[in-house]
Amino acid sequence: MPGVKKPVIALIAVLALLALGGIGFALFERHERGGLASKSEQACGGRDQPAAGAPSELPLSLPMSDGEKVLSTAEQGRTLVAFASLPGGRDDIVAARDRVLADLAPAGYQVAGTDQEPGYEAEAELSGTHEGTLKVSPLCEGLLEVRYKIDR
Repeated sequence: MPGVKKPVIALIAVLALLALGGIGFALFERHERGGLASKSEQACGGRDQPAAGAPSELPLSLPMSDGEKVLSTAEQGRTLVAFASLPGGRDDIVAARDRVLADLAPAGYQVAGTDQEPGYEAEAELSGTHEGTLKVSPLCEGLLEVRYKIDR
């Protein structure tokens, strides 16, 4: 029986690697189908222009990062939703999220949690001054979209 253990362990290892590969491929396919990856290669064609009536500053005195531009804001009940753009590409998504978080810290915002799928999106949960979330994802070629959802 001692000779049987090594092949069984090897088989289990191979099956585990195949399962991990399948999960990774499924995530890749989900993002590719969702168009997240292709957005970074598309011309902006006006997607980086502020909506009519969009403020030049983020609401609730949210600090803005260098190069950030407010695209639109809306209220959904007690929740403020704001979209902004930042210069950057797919390789910059996580760093851009981290830069926005660092810029929010002096205003009393704290990071309650983060999640990222590098090259596709990076998210954070906020606490402190207000609770909420932010998400950074591709907007178009050379620009990232930052979505803020802040509870009042």
